[in-house]
Amino acid sequence: MVKEYFTACEERFPEKKSELRRISLYLRRGGILTMEALCQMQREAPEKVTEIRDIGKKSTQLITVICKQYKDS
Repeated sequence: MVKEYFTACEERFPEKKSELRRISLYLRRGGILTMEALCQMQREAPEKVTEIRDIGKKSTQLITVICKQYKDS
């Protein structure tokens, strides 16, 4: 689940805590509930991620880092 994984990432990126919480909320509000769905979208159609309300370039950069970390774990 997106919320749980992003919450766990707060420990690894404490300086990004508020940004991680906001992005998690925006993703869930946009219908992205699982990390698998997010990583697949990021990999196959990254432009669709930016179509989610309030997700911009800065957020997509952090999402890319989080998805890479998720795949590596």
